[in-house]
Amino acid sequence: MATQAQITANRRNAKKSTGPRTPEGKATASQNSLKHGLTAKRDIIKSENQAEFDHHRRRFFAELDPSSAIEYMLAERIISLSWRLQRACTIHNLTIDALEEKRSQLSYLPSHRKPEPGQLDLTLGHIAIDDFAHTRVLDGLIMYERRFEHSLYRTLLEFQRLQSIRKKENPHAVDEETEQRLMCGR
Repeated sequence: MATQAQITANRRNAKKSTGPRTPEGKATASQNSLKHGLTAKRDIIKSENQAEFDHHRRRFFAELDPSSAIEYMLAERIISLSWRLQRACTIHNLTIDALEEKRSQLSYLPSHRKPEPGQLDLTLGHIAIDDFAHTRVLDGLIMYERRFEHSLYRTLLEFQRLQSIRKKENPHAVDEETEQRLMCGR
C-alpha cells in the first residue's frame, strides 16, 4: 500500500506529465501502440501505398457490385479483410527473410550455403525451430492470418447469401443509394 507521501508525490508528478501538445506530437503519439498493423483500426498503415489500396478497393467493388446498405457494408468489410490478409502474408514472408538473415549472421551457427545436389535445404526448418523455441513470431502471424481468412470467408458467404436473396426477390431492382453511387462514379 502506498504511503500518503507517495500518493502526494505521484499526484504532483502526474501534473507535470501533460503529454503531447502540438498536432504533430499528438499524431506521433497516436501511433505508439502500432507494432505490425494487423490489428490497426485503419485499413492503410504508414508502410503501405494508398493508391494500391484504392485500386484494390475499386476492383473489389466492381466485382462485388453491392446494391443495398448492408451489401455495401459487407463489401467494405470484405475489402478490409482481404487487404489485411494480404498484409499478414507479406509480413509472414518478410519475417521469414529477416529470421533467415539474422540466423546467417550468428557466428556460432553454420553459415548458410547452397545444399549439394541431392541434399535438402534445411534453412526454413532451422528458422522454424529457432522461432518456436524462442519468440514464436511465426506462430502469431499464422494465427492472425487464419483469423482474417475465417472472417473474410464468413463475410463473403453472408454477402453472397444476401445478393442471392435480393436477386430472387426482385432481379431488376436497384436501390437509390446504388443509383447515386453509380452516378457519382464510385
